[in-house]
Amino acid sequence: MENMIPRGNWLDDDTFREQVREVAPLRFGSWSLPEFEQATSALGWELREPKEVVGRIWRRFAPRKGPRSGYGTVISDASAPDQVCKLNIRAVDLPAEDIATAAGLVRAAWWVMEEELGPPTMWGGDSGPWMLWCRPGACLLVHSHDEGEVSLELLPPDADADAAGSGYSRGRWRAAEQADLPTVRPASGTTWEEVEKRLSEALRSLGHDTPFFPGRFILHLGSADDPQRFVQCWSQDLGLVVEATGYLHQPDAADPARLARNGWHFSPSVWQRRFPDAMDDPAHAATGARMLVEELRHLGVDLADLSYDGTMTGRGRGFHLELPDLGIPRVHRPAV
Repeated sequence: MENMIPRGNWLDDDTFREQVREVAPLRFGSWSLPEFEQATSALGWELREPKEVVGRIWRRFAPRKGPRSGYGTVISDASAPDQVCKLNIRAVDLPAEDIATAAGLVRAAWWVMEEELGPPTMWGGDSGPWMLWCRPGACLLVHSHDEGEVSLELLPPDADADAAGSGYSRGRWRAAEQADLPTVRPASGTTWEEVEKRLSEALRSLGHDTPFFPGRFILHLGSADDPQRFVQCWSQDLGLVVEATGYLHQPDAADPARLARNGWHFSPSVWQRRFPDAMDDPAHAATGARMLVEELRHLGVDLADLSYDGTMTGRGRGFHLELPDLGIPRVHRPAV
């Protein structure tokens, strides 16, 4: 079914494609403001006077003298106003009326980018799903937020993946080839309560973002030293499934009465819970995280030994999953 992904309802497919072709070749050297202005002036783009917005300097392009598919903003940190951090072009300015329409708009933009630039380097999410293309001299990104607003962004070649975010986060996640994932040092002194809270935020973000691609994630959490002590969860359509998989290997450790009281259902040899509408109800992510963490503790997983492993698949791609805020190590865990 990978070749049957709908293209969506882009407002003007040709206009966005022309925008991508115009922006993709731009190179700004050290990304200083003078270099940026010199490169964009060749396109007829003209910057307005700057203004400070929450510690950042915004310079917008004058009407009809800027990006053709939407208004553009050049952004710098207030501490270095002449050093450009990103170019943001808002290609769809108003939120879509429903999630299906929003997904159509975002997928259409990604399709154009994939056709023009090839496969993306990384997928991710925090305040909405995004795809990132790393190119010589620059990174290009299509970012969705507020359920349908879509931005095309141009970033420096050494930009951190967090530059894709817009400040508000449901819970950060990244998906890429192993070599392209950032190195994340787990937090010291993490507690089970913190793991549950961070896992809830990650599942909320994954549950919201994954259907947009469309994609499917699967996440394993368990003992790094004992591969049979683990739980897992995955996305299914617009829903979330959690599973206390470790009881397959430790059936004597299962307490059916307690598991049933806590919302688990026994389904051919394994304890599961399904949340069919997790995308629309973020409270399900919190419930799923609580259930998973509780069973990890009942399985005897030590917090100091806790690790995770995950994958993200879709659109013909298969990526490793990184949850940079989870606070525990990511360890490749082969199937058992």
